[in-house]
Amino acid sequence: MPPMRSLADLLTRVLADPALPPQRARDHASSLRRFGGIVGRDLAAIPASFDALRPLIAAVHPAAHGLSLKRWQNIRSAVSTLLRHYGTTATHRRLACHLPEPWYSLRAVVTDPAMQRGLARFLRYCVDHGIAPDAVSDATFTAFAASLATGTLVAKPQRVERMARQQWNRAIALPGWPITPVPVTSNRDDYQLPLERLPASFAADLEAWMRRLSGADPLDEFGPARPLRPSSLKTAHGHVLRFAAAVVHAGEDPQALTTLAALVVPERFKAALLWLMSRRGGASPGLIEQAKCLLAVARHWVQVPNGDLERLNKLIAKLGSRHKGMTDKNRTRLRAFDDPKHLLALLTMPERLMAKADRVAAPSRREALMAQTAVAVQILLLVPLRRLNLLRLDVHRHLCRSRSGRHAVVHLVIPAEETKTSQPIEAVLPEPLVRMIDQFMTRYRPLLTSDSGGLLFPGRDGGCKHITALTAQIERAVRDHTGLTVNPHLFRHLAGKLSQQFDPGNYELSRQLLGHRSTDTTVTYYTGQDTAAAVARYDANVLERARTLRGQIVGR
Repeated sequence: MPPMRSLADLLTRVLADPALPPQRARDHASSLRRFGGIVGRDLAAIPASFDALRPLIAAVHPAAHGLSLKRWQNIRSAVSTLLRHYGTTATHRRLACHLPEPWYSLRAVVTDPAMQRGLARFLRYCVDHGIAPDAVSDATFTAFAASLATGTLVAKPQRVERMARQQWNRAIALPGWPITPVPVTSNRDDYQLPLERLPASFAADLEAWMRRLSGADPLDEFGPARPLRPSSLKTAHGHVLRFAAAVVHAGEDPQALTTLAALVVPERFKAALLWLMSRRGGASPGLIEQAKCLLAVARHWVQVPNGDLERLNKLIAKLGSRHKGMTDKNRTRLRAFDDPKHLLALLTMPERLMAKADRVAAPSRREALMAQTAVAVQILLLVPLRRLNLLRLDVHRHLCRSRSGRHAVVHLVIPAEETKTSQPIEAVLPEPLVRMIDQFMTRYRPLLTSDSGGLLFPGRDGGCKHITALTAQIERAVRDHTGLTVNPHLFRHLAGKLSQQFDPGNYELSRQLLGHRSTDTTVTYYTGQDTAAAVARYDANVLERARTLRGQIVGR
């Protein structure tokens, strides 16, 4: 039999297999052809290997192809099963109850669901390869990861392997389990040194600079015009510590860094930049931001001589400049909304989510999260807030009602001190949004927290939900229901795009909508959006003129 190089070869084998009933063969063939259509490739151009299929599958969002998640999972499963059956990795899935001894007894004492999930694939791998519990080692997990990459469609093999390592080490505490731990490498690419490795005088100098930036002394004549927010202070603190680590990795003795001034000596500064560039493969926006933070230290805190300051400026200039305006990635994502179908799917998504939750007579936490996501997306569509302002919304503090009753006018009011640009936000909320918020607060919020406060996005342990959790919740819902990749901040870009389509060139309207302090910021980000609207309007006029002239000439 010729080698199986592509999915077209796999299809040929399926149709030629005499052991398959005709209907089963047709079903498998249909799944293969449907898979090719979804990923947009001819079957002959798709290699018959799990490594080649994985990135194609990762790029697919079922909703974008009119598929339910279940249907897409069935297609993926069929392709994976056929590859294993007709390829070189003829393994079969084992249920936990089918594991042989001693693995069955070891698995039986695992009651923690996270541990069960993390170990499931690894235990099956060990059984399939005849590996005894006492023989498990670091090399076993390495081979397991390779098996996942070449023999399955698992999206992130390294992540599954790392989770298995973590749960294996946890399971060691259980009765009967082997006592051999395995190493678990950190995913963080962190080169920062502990502050304790640097002289105490350096730590004291860094703390003093942080106090100045925080505005601890409101009358400090050398302090910033506006004190930095806690998040900005944390970022600046991290920049300095990581740059100090880079200086050390570049060959400097940590004990030589007695104050912040030691970091901005031009020779050390250059050596640290070169080390960071070699590590990152060149200059990056993050490196430029870090270097400019150290430049601010040199100028405003250390107050280096003008000659040294000029040398530092020249070094930073050689890194290039940060991209201003919207990134190419965001522009690409926004183009999807030039398709009316995609735009409609996003605009109607909150209503569909809330309606789906409302259909459940006895809602659970699942429906409560669904309703919460509907509220979040509807707010982002109608009042494009920054994500931290969204996260911290409190109906008792930020919603002002003109009176009681269903038809009261409700204002969203966020004071200046709570916004990034120190510009207050005030908007009248549309009645459908107010009803959605009220519905969530009365029917669903109690399912998420016992706290009686007014936070729209409460955490389980009090306070707000973590920002990464809310971001992931929104992104996942949009992807599942529209097939598009949209993070919370992209809603602001979409608002800018739509406002320029509604009124091309009216940047003041867009500025007010987005809460920018300067119109220059709005112009920098959304110049291309009004151009697209202008071209579309021009094209419509040209086509209309062509129809008019054609009618005039034909009529002569």
